[in-house]
Amino acid sequence: MNYISLYRKFRSQTFDEIVGQSHITTTLKNAILRDRIAHAYLFSGPRGTGKTSTARILAKSLNCENGPTAIPCNQCDNCMAITKDTLFDVIEIDAASNRGIDDIRDLREKVRIPPIQARFKVYIIDEVHMLTREAFNALLKTLEEPPKHVIFIMATTEPQKLPATILSRCQRFDFRRLSDDEIGKHIRWIAEQEKFTIEDKALETVIKTADGSLRDAISILDQLVSFSDGHISFADVNQVFGLPERHEISKLMNSLFNGDIAESFDIFNAFFSAGKSSSMFLRFLLEHFRDLYLVKQKIRPAAEIYSDAEIKILMNHADAVSREALVALIDETAKVEDRIRWETYPRIVLEILLIRLSDIISGPSLTDEKTSVAKTRSESPAKAPKKVEPVEEPPEIIEKEAAFEPSVPAEPEISIPEEPAHHAPKSDPESKKIFDDERIVVPSGPPELQAILSKWNDVLHKVRESDISIYMFAAAGVPANVEGNVLTMEFKPEHSFHFEMMNNKARVAVMEKALLSATGFEARIKVATAGRAEDNSSQPVGNNDAEEEVKAQPKAAPETAAEAPAQIESKPQPLSLFDTLNEVFPSNREI
Repeated sequence: MNYISLYRKFRSQTFDEIVGQSHITTTLKNAILRDRIAHAYLFSGPRGTGKTSTARILAKSLNCENGPTAIPCNQCDNCMAITKDTLFDVIEIDAASNRGIDDIRDLREKVRIPPIQARFKVYIIDEVHMLTREAFNALLKTLEEPPKHVIFIMATTEPQKLPATILSRCQRFDFRRLSDDEIGKHIRWIAEQEKFTIEDKALETVIKTADGSLRDAISILDQLVSFSDGHISFADVNQVFGLPERHEISKLMNSLFNGDIAESFDIFNAFFSAGKSSSMFLRFLLEHFRDLYLVKQKIRPAAEIYSDAEIKILMNHADAVSREALVALIDETAKVEDRIRWETYPRIVLEILLIRLSDIISGPSLTDEKTSVAKTRSESPAKAPKKVEPVEEPPEIIEKEAAFEPSVPAEPEISIPEEPAHHAPKSDPESKKIFDDERIVVPSGPPELQAILSKWNDVLHKVRESDISIYMFAAAGVPANVEGNVLTMEFKPEHSFHFEMMNNKARVAVMEKALLSATGFEARIKVATAGRAEDNSSQPVGNNDAEEEVKAQPKAAPETAAEAPAQIESKPQPLSLFDTLNEVFPSNREI
């Protein structure tokens, strides 16, 4: 087989041919010219940036028959043998497969043998971070004081995994990620050498897919050359790699921001059915949300990517959501990008992602969901204590409670008009029982909760006028309980994100201000998730442990007569299953 892959055929053979790493090649050339050659080097950086190629060129420069020289001749026997990987004195070791202590012990024994053909014995250890801790310990002494004829060159993509004792004994060179312009110029040069052409849009897609790796870009180009007939078009790139196009992402974003989840699913199904890359789809989504955030911050994205008309669309989308919502969109997409590679059924994960993105962009509906939930809460017997039938307690329990509960005057009844209190004029004496000088002054109980629920939309609209981001999070909560001057907002488990965002003093302060402005009720707001709110109800009837605790700790007499009615009124509660069984089988209390 005579064919050689493009990345091998056009591999750099001198320091001047290394792309984009002049800060490293200049240092190495000067070190050779001034005879300041170190005994150990560490080359670190992203994949495909020239680490191994630079190591081979350094080995050539040191062992060239005309050297040591900063410019190897590539014509002598030593240079040609290193190019073909046949020189015995230049040993390349893959640390990923030779990572144990036995491999390093074997290396330590062979290090002592002087070079046979060349001037220096050079060990190139690739992916050195894969060595075990024991192997590093075995290498440490040799690396610190190697024989004069030995030079170590280690390459890694994860230098943070190397022990500090190893790092301190090497000259470290950090290879940087290549820019799109540097990759593009090199791809154009290879195209000229191979006598084929490539469209600008196709080249842009190849560069974006390579993600800063020149080797990846050349490998993609090699595949496209085999597919095309001498001219690489943008259609060829899409057909070979199944990459999503920008207009598809823009169309999907328009449907999400318009609240049309059905259309967004149709676009996604067409995209997925075409067999296009899920990882690239997520990457384009992240880039789009990144650009939205930049526009939100009054920063214009790259001019060559978006036209003026597309920038206007981005501005409209950015104005429709808050910065917090954009951050949430990026976080949700990044989470899926991190896990999608391990998923057996990526389509399901991506469909759920679309729904989550739509929820974050649009937020819950006030007119539908929140109103119906508020109505259900206000009408539900379980949530309206005034409709709960009092529990008939056993005589012995009543006698025990009477022994330590003082007699208190009955609580005066408070008449509540049938219409919501806030609609009555201030001159109406009935309305003054609920609103006095624009504030609710009645004792805590269901009437206050009903009054707040009836004007909850007004509260949310006040919040929206103040801060639309807080409105998006608060709209998922519903007033669930009023105790004194504390209003509890409850969030369903599926709205845990909204709960976490509202669990913030500054946002709660905005809600309290809006509540006071819309209802006149001055209260401290507490947020809670459904099922996790504090339970202040009395102990279940028939529970012996509860009775003993009551005996041990008798209730203190209320300081004022006004406090006692509230305590008595809070006792009747719906029976639990355990309470019901205790009533049906009273013998349980005698055991």
